[in-house]
Amino acid sequence: MDLNTLLQRAQNLTNEAKAEYEMPQVERTLQQVLQATTDLHSRVTQSSNKDIQAHILLGSKGIDLPKLTQKLEALNARKTFEPVDVVGADTDVCTFLKNERENAILSVIEDTNKNISETVSKQKWVNLNSTWNEEKSRLLDALIGPSQNFIDLQRLPEHITLDPNVPISRCLSPMELIYAQELRHYNELLLKGAHRPNLVQKFAVLTSSFGDDRLTDMWSTVAAVTQVNEPLHSDPIKARQQRPEFVINANSCLERHYKIYMCTLVGAAHSSNCYQLVRAYVTNRFSTQQTIGLVDTLEDKPLWPMVYYSLRCGAAEAAVEFLHEAGPSYEDFAQVIADRSAGAVNSRTETQLKLQYANKIKNSTDAYKKAVYCLILGCDPNELHGEVAKTIDDYLWIKLAMLRPGDAAGYGRLQSEILEKYGEKHFHASNQTDVYFKALVLVGLFEASIELLARNGQSVHAVHMAIALHELGVLGGARSVSQPLLSIDIADPQPLRRLNLTRLVRLYAQRFERMDTTEALNYYFTLRCLRDPKGRNMFLTCVCDLVVGSGALDTSIFDLIFGQRMTDADEEVPGGVFRQFDCPEFDTNTTASLIAEELVARGSFEMAVRLYELAGNYNLALKHFNILLAQVVQLSPQEGSQRARLRDEANRFSRLLAALRMDVEPKIRGSFALLQLLLVFFDLHHEGKLVQALEQLQRTKLMPNTTDDVEGCLTTIKKLSGEVIKVIPDVMVAAMDITLTQYNQLKPSDTCSSNQLQLQLEKLRVRAKALSNLAASMPFRMPYETNKRLMQLELMMH
Repeated sequence: MDLNTLLQRAQNLTNEAKAEYEMPQVERTLQQVLQATTDLHSRVTQSSNKDIQAHILLGSKGIDLPKLTQKLEALNARKTFEPVDVVGADTDVCTFLKNERENAILSVIEDTNKNISETVSKQKWVNLNSTWNEEKSRLLDALIGPSQNFIDLQRLPEHITLDPNVPISRCLSPMELIYAQELRHYNELLLKGAHRPNLVQKFAVLTSSFGDDRLTDMWSTVAAVTQVNEPLHSDPIKARQQRPEFVINANSCLERHYKIYMCTLVGAAHSSNCYQLVRAYVTNRFSTQQTIGLVDTLEDKPLWPMVYYSLRCGAAEAAVEFLHEAGPSYEDFAQVIADRSAGAVNSRTETQLKLQYANKIKNSTDAYKKAVYCLILGCDPNELHGEVAKTIDDYLWIKLAMLRPGDAAGYGRLQSEILEKYGEKHFHASNQTDVYFKALVLVGLFEASIELLARNGQSVHAVHMAIALHELGVLGGARSVSQPLLSIDIADPQPLRRLNLTRLVRLYAQRFERMDTTEALNYYFTLRCLRDPKGRNMFLTCVCDLVVGSGALDTSIFDLIFGQRMTDADEEVPGGVFRQFDCPEFDTNTTASLIAEELVARGSFEMAVRLYELAGNYNLALKHFNILLAQVVQLSPQEGSQRARLRDEANRFSRLLAALRMDVEPKIRGSFALLQLLLVFFDLHHEGKLVQALEQLQRTKLMPNTTDDVEGCLTTIKKLSGEVIKVIPDVMVAAMDITLTQYNQLKPSDTCSSNQLQLQLEKLRVRAKALSNLAASMPFRMPYETNKRLMQLELMMH
């Protein structure tokens, strides 16, 4: 049976039912019912389950959700603080003024909220930037490599129990202490204006007593290469490749070392006669088989090895003598060597010899002859001369000897080869630090050599080498003290680096700055010529960080550096160790003021007060002390708290002022005296001594007893400084609280008659009313909580 037949029968049944029974007529056919069901199903499935559940829940409670939704959409809620609509022209004046007043209030509220939001956002970002800068500085201080970003993670603090009977040991090892004493002696000579000694030479002599041959060799190499007549005042990096002294000194150093080596092989008897020394060395070194390929001889000995080793040990006159003995055919070459040694140049003869080298000698089997021609004439600068140069010292000597004065490009290429082409891996620097260090120093890469030592566990020597070279004026310092230990400046000649001396010294001295403070100050004094990004002197900045880091409770470091504080006694108090650095650039009083300003900027007012007092600036000392005292004067007294410390300081200042040991402006002195009275008032208030507290408060003349006293108190308050004004709200609350306490104590009293009781109660109510009137008449905005508290306390008396 198909669907059409089924539909027809259903319609017939419907007609029969209509005819036989009086039933309501069906308004929809089956097709219409099917279509309506499909539409309803599609709407239900498209809506979310939450909407369906909401319809069912609200429908069960008799709520028509669609109709409710239409009502809610019809509502037009006005936003909070939306300006009132402008009234029409026919509105009366009162309504217009009311709307204007409401609009003005709303605009003030909106502007205030906007300003507060902007201020909070600005302070948040300033605080965040400051925090990140401190964290960045801490991380950069831990970087000890040029690019590896190695961070020295500090261990977590551990609880250590110290035996008070055990004497405090020094943080410096015996070697470090010897270094520190030598540096202190150098600073003393410098501050006295005496002749400045060569600190590199001083340290080089000092290290010979350590018993370490490698260390002695490294220091002697640094001392030999950096021999300059006087400290350099120009940028060392810019001038290094232009100055021939470093090349000449490096060559001389290598020649002296090789001469010592030759003497150890053939005996010290020939050390005074280079001619005999070279002959004996060549005889010892070359056997009959080893002379194969050597083209020229002198008395059965190879000629060119004798010439080469004469030059290698710095005996050019011996080389000339050997060539003269060899015959007249070598006279031209001997003359060129003599001219070179004397600093003269014979261009014609050298040109002829260069042609001779290109035509014959370049392909000769005598490696020593080729090496000598290249050394003297500068031929084939890229030739390695591997048959002659067996060690790194030989290689460097040949390369340096081939450089001509002022050849900055050739000097730079040699530096790039040692630092970048070969590098630490080629020299096995992790196991042979001294070898690579000497190679870097000999080619004038002082900064990279010092960084190598600092990175390989020899920071104590690296620090003192850096300080000595800095005092000599040959160390390339970083552009900014916030840069990594070793940095590259794109404006510098390649491949020179810059060393951050500030970071190196501070990392070294921070280990013992609290235990050996005097020695640490001597190290920080070496940074006196450097500035931080804000233009502050790094010596003063380091001292400031040391004082701030010690904390306000620990005054031992402060007393050690700046001396003990002044007392009300007549005797003089000796100064601290900082006075040994007194000079035209660093006067103790001026330095104390500068450090105090930095401490104020950091928010460390307690130490700043001490330094201002030390500098004799008593106005600023007492002014900042008033700021500190105003923040804690209303707190309850507790032993060991900041308020207790400031209370003792206030008593000390009072004694000094009474003894006329301090000259302070009257306004600052008046503020201090008023804060001290309030300090005693709050002490009595917290102790429950209400009568004495009120007597103390009446001495200040700040709070009224009657409404007639309000104007007088307002006049007094308007003359106060900002520090005292900040305390006024707390004083008013305390005065109202005392009034309420006395009111509650009198109210149930039976000791006086009813009239007397009412008079006293009324007197207290009048005082409370006067305090409320004073709060309402203040020339500045009172805190909301203060006004609320005053109203609550006053209402409790009615």
